[in-house]
Amino acid sequence: MLQELQDVINDISAEVGVPTSLTDTRLNSLVFGPHDDTEIDSVRRQALLLRSTPEWVREWFGRYGIDTATGPVRIPADPERGLASRVVVPARWASTTCGYICLLDVRHELDETRLSTVVDAAQEVGRVLYLDQQARHSDADLLADLVRGSAAVRGKAAARLSEQGRFPVGWPVTVLFLRPLGGAASGTDALEHWLWRDHGALPRGALRCLDAQGAVILAAVPPTAEPAYAQRIADHLLAGEHDLPELIVGIGDAQPDLHDAHLSYEHAQLAARAATVWPETGPVCSWDRLGALRVLIGTPEHLLRDLMDPRVALLMEGQPSHAGLIDTLETYLDSGCDNQATAARLHVHRGTVYYRLEKAAALCGMDLSDGLDRLALHLGIKLLRLIESKAD
Repeated sequence: MLQELQDVINDISAEVGVPTSLTDTRLNSLVFGPHDDTEIDSVRRQALLLRSTPEWVREWFGRYGIDTATGPVRIPADPERGLASRVVVPARWASTTCGYICLLDVRHELDETRLSTVVDAAQEVGRVLYLDQQARHSDADLLADLVRGSAAVRGKAAARLSEQGRFPVGWPVTVLFLRPLGGAASGTDALEHWLWRDHGALPRGALRCLDAQGAVILAAVPPTAEPAYAQRIADHLLAGEHDLPELIVGIGDAQPDLHDAHLSYEHAQLAARAATVWPETGPVCSWDRLGALRVLIGTPEHLLRDLMDPRVALLMEGQPSHAGLIDTLETYLDSGCDNQATAARLHVHRGTVYYRLEKAAALCGMDLSDGLDRLALHLGIKLLRLIESKAD
Protein backbone atom coordinates (compact mmCIF):
# COMPACT_ATOMS: atom_id res chain seq x y z
CA MET A 1 0.00 0.00 0.00
CA LEU A 2 2.70 2.50 0.96
CA GLN A 3 4.69 1.83 -2.21
CA GLU A 4 1.57 2.44 -4.31
CA LEU A 5 1.02 5.75 -2.54
CA GLN A 6 4.70 6.64 -2.80
CA ASP A 7 4.52 6.27 -6.59
CA VAL A 8 1.50 8.59 -6.76
CA ILE A 9 3.17 11.26 -4.62
CA ASN A 10 6.37 11.02 -6.65
CA ASP A 11 4.34 11.59 -9.83
CA ILE A 12 2.59 14.60 -8.30
CA SER A 13 5.92 16.10 -7.19
CA ALA A 14 7.31 15.72 -10.70
CA GLU A 15 4.17 17.18 -12.27
CA VAL A 16 3.71 20.29 -10.10
CA GLY A 17 7.36 20.87 -9.20
CA VAL A 18 6.97 21.57 -5.46
CA PRO A 19 7.72 19.41 -2.37
CA THR A 20 4.75 17.12 -1.81
CA SER A 21 3.75 14.79 1.00
CA LEU A 22 0.81 12.64 2.04
CA THR A 23 -0.53 12.66 5.59
CA ASP A 24 -3.26 10.92 7.50
CA THR A 25 -6.25 12.87 8.80
CA ARG A 26 -4.23 14.06 11.81
CA LEU A 27 -1.55 15.43 9.49
CA ASN A 28 0.95 12.77 10.54
CA SER A 29 3.15 11.89 7.59
CA LEU A 30 2.70 8.74 5.52
CA VAL A 31 4.96 9.27 2.48
CA PHE A 32 7.07 12.10 1.03
CA GLY A 33 7.96 13.05 -2.51
CA PRO A 34 11.56 13.86 -3.53
CA HIS A 35 12.83 17.32 -2.59
CA ASP A 36 15.94 19.36 -1.88
CA ASP A 37 16.53 20.08 1.81
CA THR A 38 16.63 23.83 1.09
CA GLU A 39 13.11 23.69 -0.34
CA ILE A 40 11.34 22.59 2.85
CA ASP A 41 10.48 24.43 6.05
CA SER A 42 11.15 23.42 9.66
CA VAL A 43 7.68 21.87 10.08
CA ARG A 44 8.22 19.57 7.09
CA ARG A 45 11.72 18.77 8.33
CA GLN A 46 10.33 17.70 11.71
CA ALA A 47 7.68 15.60 9.98
CA LEU A 48 10.42 13.86 8.01
CA LEU A 49 12.34 13.00 11.15
CA LEU A 50 9.49 12.05 13.49
CA ARG A 51 6.62 11.35 11.08
CA SER A 52 4.37 13.36 13.39
CA THR A 53 2.94 16.88 13.44
CA PRO A 54 2.83 19.29 16.41
CA GLU A 55 -0.61 20.08 17.77
CA TRP A 56 -0.30 23.78 16.93
CA VAL A 57 0.04 22.88 13.24
CA ARG A 58 -3.21 20.91 13.37
CA GLU A 59 -4.91 23.88 15.01
CA TRP A 60 -3.49 26.28 12.40
CA PHE A 61 -4.68 24.14 9.48
CA GLY A 62 -8.03 23.63 11.18
CA ARG A 63 -8.65 27.39 11.18
CA TYR A 64 -8.85 27.27 7.41
CA GLY A 65 -11.42 24.49 7.26
CA ILE A 66 -9.50 21.42 6.14
CA ASP A 67 -11.67 19.19 8.33
CA THR A 68 -14.73 19.82 6.14
CA ALA A 69 -13.06 20.75 2.84
CA THR A 70 -13.82 18.81 -0.33
CA GLY A 71 -11.33 20.69 -2.51
CA PRO A 72 -7.92 22.43 -2.25
CA VAL A 73 -7.35 24.73 0.73
CA ARG A 74 -4.59 27.34 0.89
CA ILE A 75 -2.85 27.53 4.27
CA PRO A 76 -1.00 30.83 4.87
CA ALA A 77 2.52 30.88 6.26
CA ASP A 78 3.44 31.40 9.90
CA PRO A 79 7.08 32.58 9.63
CA GLU A 80 7.58 32.94 13.38
CA ARG A 81 7.02 29.21 13.84
CA GLY A 82 8.77 28.08 10.68
CA LEU A 83 5.68 27.22 8.65
CA ALA A 84 5.72 28.03 4.92
CA SER A 85 2.63 28.54 2.78
CA ARG A 86 0.91 25.33 1.65
CA VAL A 87 -1.94 24.02 -0.41
CA VAL A 88 -3.76 21.08 1.15
CA VAL A 89 -5.86 18.79 -1.02
CA PRO A 90 -8.18 16.33 0.78
CA ALA A 91 -7.85 12.70 -0.34
CA ARG A 92 -11.46 11.51 -0.22
CA TRP A 93 -13.40 8.34 -0.99
CA ALA A 94 -16.99 7.35 -0.23
CA SER A 95 -17.65 10.89 1.08
CA THR A 96 -14.90 10.37 3.66
CA THR A 97 -11.67 12.31 4.05
CA CYS A 98 -8.94 9.69 4.47
CA GLY A 99 -5.85 11.90 4.33
CA TYR A 100 -4.32 15.03 2.84
CA ILE A 101 -1.90 15.78 0.02
CA CYS A 102 0.20 18.72 1.23
CA LEU A 103 2.12 20.83 -1.25
CA LEU A 104 4.61 23.49 -0.17
CA ASP A 105 3.85 26.62 -2.19
CA VAL A 106 6.19 29.29 -0.91
CA ARG A 107 5.88 31.47 -4.04
CA HIS A 108 2.15 30.85 -4.60
CA GLU A 109 2.80 29.13 -7.91
CA LEU A 110 -0.02 26.62 -7.75
CA ASP A 111 -3.01 27.86 -9.70
CA GLU A 112 -6.23 26.02 -10.47
CA THR A 113 -4.82 24.48 -13.65
CA ARG A 114 -1.76 22.98 -11.95
CA LEU A 115 -3.84 21.81 -9.02
CA SER A 116 -6.26 19.92 -11.25
CA THR A 117 -3.67 17.13 -11.58
CA VAL A 118 -3.45 16.88 -7.80
CA VAL A 119 -7.23 16.86 -7.38
CA ASP A 120 -7.53 13.97 -9.83
CA ALA A 121 -4.76 12.02 -8.06
CA ALA A 122 -6.33 12.73 -4.65
CA GLN A 123 -9.33 10.59 -5.53
CA GLU A 124 -7.14 7.56 -6.22
CA VAL A 125 -5.15 8.21 -3.04
CA GLY A 126 -8.41 8.44 -1.09
CA ARG A 127 -9.55 5.11 -2.51
CA VAL A 128 -6.31 3.35 -1.49
CA LEU A 129 -6.38 4.88 1.99
CA TYR A 130 -10.06 4.04 2.47
CA LEU A 131 -9.61 0.40 1.54
CA ASP A 132 -6.57 0.16 3.81
CA GLN A 133 -8.52 1.68 6.71
CA GLN A 134 -11.36 -0.78 6.16
CA ALA A 135 -8.90 -3.68 6.21
CA ARG A 136 -7.33 -2.34 9.40
CA HIS A 137 -10.70 -2.03 11.08
CA SER A 138 -11.57 -5.58 10.06
CA ASP A 139 -8.28 -6.90 11.45
CA ALA A 140 -8.71 -4.91 14.65
CA ASP A 141 -12.25 -6.22 15.12
CA LEU A 142 -11.07 -9.80 14.60
CA LEU A 143 -8.29 -9.38 17.15
CA ALA A 144 -10.63 -7.78 19.68
CA ASP A 145 -13.04 -10.70 19.28
CA LEU A 146 -10.20 -13.21 19.57
CA VAL A 147 -8.82 -11.89 22.86
CA ARG A 148 -11.82 -10.26 24.54
CA GLY A 149 -14.91 -12.06 23.23
CA SER A 150 -16.92 -14.90 24.73
CA ALA A 151 -15.82 -18.46 24.02
CA ALA A 152 -18.17 -18.63 21.02
CA VAL A 153 -16.98 -15.28 19.62
CA ARG A 154 -13.34 -16.26 20.13
CA GLY A 155 -13.94 -19.51 18.29
CA LYS A 156 -15.48 -17.73 15.29
CA ALA A 157 -12.60 -15.22 15.14
CA ALA A 158 -10.01 -17.99 15.30
CA ALA A 159 -11.79 -19.92 12.55
CA ARG A 160 -11.95 -16.80 10.36
CA LEU A 161 -8.23 -16.09 10.79
CA SER A 162 -7.41 -19.72 10.05
CA GLU A 163 -9.48 -19.59 6.86
CA GLN A 164 -7.59 -16.49 5.79
CA GLY A 165 -4.27 -18.21 6.45
CA ARG A 166 -3.14 -15.33 8.62
CA PHE A 167 -1.06 -17.49 10.94
CA PRO A 168 1.03 -20.52 9.92
CA VAL A 169 -0.46 -23.81 11.10
CA GLY A 170 1.29 -25.16 14.18
CA TRP A 171 2.97 -21.88 15.15
CA PRO A 172 2.37 -20.58 18.70
CA VAL A 173 1.01 -17.05 19.13
CA THR A 174 1.88 -14.41 21.70
CA VAL A 175 0.38 -11.08 22.71
CA LEU A 176 2.22 -7.85 23.46
CA PHE A 177 0.28 -5.20 25.39
CA LEU A 178 1.50 -1.60 25.05
CA ARG A 179 0.45 0.75 27.81
CA PRO A 180 1.24 4.50 28.15
CA LEU A 181 2.57 5.22 31.62
CA GLY A 182 0.25 8.19 31.89
CA GLY A 183 -2.77 6.03 31.02
CA ALA A 184 -4.58 5.64 27.72
CA ALA A 185 -6.09 9.11 27.99
CA SER A 186 -2.62 10.65 27.68
CA GLY A 187 -2.41 9.96 23.94
CA THR A 188 -4.92 7.56 22.37
CA ASP A 189 -4.89 9.26 18.96
CA ALA A 190 -1.10 9.39 18.83
CA LEU A 191 -0.89 5.78 19.99
CA GLU A 192 -3.28 4.65 17.26
CA HIS A 193 -1.28 6.43 14.55
CA TRP A 194 1.99 5.04 15.88
CA LEU A 195 0.55 1.55 16.23
CA TRP A 196 -0.30 1.34 12.52
CA ARG A 197 2.96 2.85 11.36
CA ASP A 198 5.25 0.63 9.30
CA HIS A 199 7.81 -0.05 12.06
CA GLY A 200 9.63 -2.87 10.34
CA ALA A 201 9.68 -4.54 13.77
CA LEU A 202 6.45 -6.53 13.57
CA PRO A 203 6.37 -10.01 12.06
CA ARG A 204 4.42 -10.44 8.87
CA GLY A 205 0.72 -10.95 9.52
CA ALA A 206 0.76 -9.50 13.06
CA LEU A 207 -2.64 -8.16 14.16
CA ARG A 208 -3.12 -4.87 15.99
CA CYS A 209 -5.94 -3.10 17.80
CA LEU A 210 -6.52 -0.47 20.45
CA ASP A 211 -7.64 -1.46 23.93
CA ALA A 212 -9.22 0.59 26.71
CA GLN A 213 -5.82 0.84 28.43
CA GLY A 214 -3.43 0.76 25.47
CA ALA A 215 -2.71 -1.30 22.37
CA VAL A 216 -2.66 -5.02 21.58
CA ILE A 217 -0.37 -6.83 19.15
CA LEU A 218 -0.77 -10.51 18.29
CA ALA A 219 2.18 -12.20 16.59
CA ALA A 220 2.99 -15.72 15.50
CA VAL A 221 6.17 -17.25 16.95
CA PRO A 222 8.29 -19.29 14.50
CA PRO A 223 9.09 -22.75 15.91
CA THR A 224 12.80 -22.00 15.48
CA ALA A 225 12.61 -18.59 17.18
CA GLU A 226 14.89 -17.76 20.09
CA PRO A 227 13.33 -17.69 23.59
CA ALA A 228 13.47 -13.88 23.67
CA TYR A 229 11.61 -13.49 20.34
CA ALA A 230 8.78 -11.37 21.76
CA GLN A 231 11.24 -9.35 23.84
CA ARG A 232 13.12 -8.46 20.66
CA ILE A 233 9.89 -7.30 19.00
CA ALA A 234 9.14 -5.09 22.01
CA ASP A 235 12.65 -3.61 22.03
CA HIS A 236 12.37 -2.73 18.34
CA LEU A 237 8.97 -1.12 18.85
CA LEU A 238 10.25 1.08 21.66
CA ALA A 239 13.47 2.04 19.87
CA GLY A 240 13.83 5.35 18.09
CA GLU A 241 12.17 8.71 18.46
CA HIS A 242 8.40 9.16 18.62
CA ASP A 243 5.96 11.67 20.07
CA LEU A 244 4.21 9.27 22.43
CA PRO A 245 4.19 9.33 26.21
CA GLU A 246 6.55 6.79 27.76
CA LEU A 247 5.39 3.24 27.05
CA ILE A 248 5.69 -0.04 28.89
CA VAL A 249 5.13 -3.41 27.24
CA GLY A 250 3.67 -6.55 28.78
CA ILE A 251 4.38 -9.87 27.08
CA GLY A 252 2.07 -12.86 27.54
CA ASP A 253 3.09 -16.49 27.42
CA ALA A 254 3.04 -17.98 23.93
CA GLN A 255 0.01 -20.22 23.38
CA PRO A 256 0.18 -23.27 21.10
CA ASP A 257 -3.31 -22.75 19.69
CA LEU A 258 -4.88 -19.59 18.21
CA HIS A 259 -8.06 -20.33 20.20
CA ASP A 260 -6.10 -19.69 23.40
CA ALA A 261 -4.71 -16.28 22.40
CA HIS A 262 -6.95 -14.72 25.06
CA LEU A 263 -4.79 -16.31 27.77
CA SER A 264 -1.66 -14.64 26.41
CA TYR A 265 -3.62 -11.37 26.22
CA GLU A 266 -4.69 -11.61 29.86
CA HIS A 267 -1.13 -12.33 30.96
CA ALA A 268 0.27 -9.52 28.81
CA GLN A 269 -2.17 -7.06 30.38
CA LEU A 270 -1.20 -8.17 33.88
CA ALA A 271 2.51 -7.98 33.02
CA ALA A 272 2.06 -4.43 31.72
CA ARG A 273 0.17 -3.55 34.88
CA ALA A 274 3.00 -5.04 36.95
CA ALA A 275 5.54 -2.84 35.19
CA THR A 276 3.57 0.27 36.14
CA VAL A 277 3.35 -0.82 39.79
CA TRP A 278 6.91 -2.12 40.13
CA PRO A 279 9.10 -0.14 37.67
CA GLU A 280 12.02 -2.48 38.26
CA THR A 281 10.18 -5.13 36.22
CA GLY A 282 9.88 -2.89 33.12
CA PRO A 283 9.75 -1.18 30.73
CA VAL A 284 9.33 -4.55 28.99
CA CYS A 285 7.78 -7.03 31.40
CA SER A 286 7.33 -10.67 30.46
CA TRP A 287 4.71 -12.74 32.29
CA ASP A 288 6.95 -15.79 32.49
CA ARG A 289 9.62 -13.82 34.37
CA LEU A 290 7.44 -12.15 37.00
CA GLY A 291 7.82 -14.99 39.48
CA ALA A 292 5.97 -14.52 42.77
CA LEU A 293 4.68 -11.14 41.60
CA ARG A 294 2.27 -12.99 39.31
CA VAL A 295 0.31 -14.01 42.40
CA LEU A 296 0.11 -10.44 43.66
CA ILE A 297 -0.82 -8.74 40.38
CA GLY A 298 -3.64 -11.23 39.85
CA THR A 299 -5.10 -10.82 43.34
CA PRO A 300 -8.61 -9.25 43.55
CA GLU A 301 -8.43 -5.70 44.86
CA HIS A 302 -10.68 -6.33 47.87
CA LEU A 303 -8.23 -8.96 49.19
CA LEU A 304 -5.02 -6.95 48.95
CA ARG A 305 -5.04 -5.39 52.42
CA ASP A 306 -6.10 -8.66 54.05
CA LEU A 307 -3.09 -10.42 52.50
CA MET A 308 -0.58 -7.88 53.78
CA ASP A 309 1.31 -8.83 56.94
CA PRO A 310 -0.04 -6.48 59.66
CA ARG A 311 3.52 -5.62 60.66
CA VAL A 312 4.00 -3.87 57.32
CA ALA A 313 1.14 -1.55 58.31
CA LEU A 314 3.31 -0.40 61.23
CA LEU A 315 5.91 0.72 58.70
CA MET A 316 3.25 2.60 56.77
CA GLU A 317 2.23 4.45 59.92
CA GLY A 318 5.82 5.31 60.72
CA GLN A 319 6.75 6.39 57.21
CA PRO A 320 6.02 10.15 57.61
CA SER A 321 8.45 10.48 60.49
CA HIS A 322 11.03 8.03 59.10
CA ALA A 323 11.50 9.11 55.50
CA GLY A 324 13.02 6.54 53.20
CA LEU A 325 12.51 3.48 55.39
CA ILE A 326 10.20 1.61 53.03
CA ASP A 327 12.23 2.57 49.95
CA THR A 328 15.40 1.41 51.65
CA LEU A 329 13.86 -1.87 52.78
CA GLU A 330 12.47 -2.56 49.33
CA THR A 331 15.79 -1.85 47.62
CA TYR A 332 17.64 -3.95 50.20
CA LEU A 333 15.33 -6.94 49.69
CA ASP A 334 15.28 -6.51 45.90
CA SER A 335 19.08 -6.62 45.84
CA GLY A 336 19.25 -9.89 47.80
CA CYS A 337 19.99 -8.17 51.14
CA ASP A 338 23.23 -6.70 49.76
CA ASN A 339 23.99 -3.60 51.81
CA GLN A 340 26.64 -2.28 49.46
CA ALA A 341 24.40 -2.64 46.39
CA THR A 342 21.56 -0.97 48.29
CA ALA A 343 23.71 2.01 49.20
CA ALA A 344 24.88 2.37 45.61
CA ARG A 345 21.36 2.26 44.18
CA LEU A 346 20.06 4.79 46.71
CA HIS A 347 23.19 6.99 46.48
CA VAL A 348 23.65 6.99 50.27
CA HIS A 349 26.39 5.82 52.66
CA ARG A 350 26.35 2.20 53.80
CA GLY A 351 25.99 3.42 57.37
CA THR A 352 22.76 5.18 56.38
CA VAL A 353 21.40 1.90 55.05
CA TYR A 354 22.26 0.08 58.30
CA TYR A 355 20.62 2.84 60.33
CA ARG A 356 17.40 2.74 58.29
CA LEU A 357 17.20 -1.05 58.40
CA GLU A 358 17.57 -1.05 62.17
CA LYS A 359 14.88 1.63 62.49
CA ALA A 360 12.52 -0.30 60.23
CA ALA A 361 13.07 -3.56 62.11
CA ALA A 362 12.37 -1.83 65.41
CA LEU A 363 9.21 -0.20 64.03
CA CYS A 364 7.60 -3.34 62.63
CA GLY A 365 9.03 -5.92 65.03
CA MET A 366 10.54 -8.05 62.27
CA ASP A 367 13.87 -9.86 62.34
CA LEU A 368 15.71 -9.20 59.05
CA SER A 369 17.93 -12.24 59.68
CA ASP A 370 14.83 -14.49 59.61
CA GLY A 371 13.94 -15.75 56.13
CA LEU A 372 10.19 -15.89 56.74
CA ASP A 373 10.16 -12.37 58.15
CA ARG A 374 12.07 -11.13 55.12
CA LEU A 375 9.60 -12.88 52.82
CA ALA A 376 6.59 -11.38 54.63
CA LEU A 377 8.19 -7.95 54.54
CA HIS A 378 9.16 -8.16 50.87
CA LEU A 379 5.74 -9.32 49.73
CA GLY A 380 4.07 -6.80 52.03
CA ILE A 381 5.94 -3.89 50.48
CA LYS A 382 5.12 -5.11 46.97
CA LEU A 383 1.46 -5.30 48.02
CA LEU A 384 1.74 -1.78 49.38
CA ARG A 385 2.95 -0.52 45.99
CA LEU A 386 0.04 -2.29 44.34
CA ILE A 387 -2.49 -0.78 46.75
CA GLU A 388 -0.99 2.69 46.24
CA SER A 389 -1.19 2.35 42.46
CA LYS A 390 -4.88 1.45 42.61
CA ALA A 391 -5.53 4.52 44.76
CA ASP A 392 -3.99 6.87 42.14
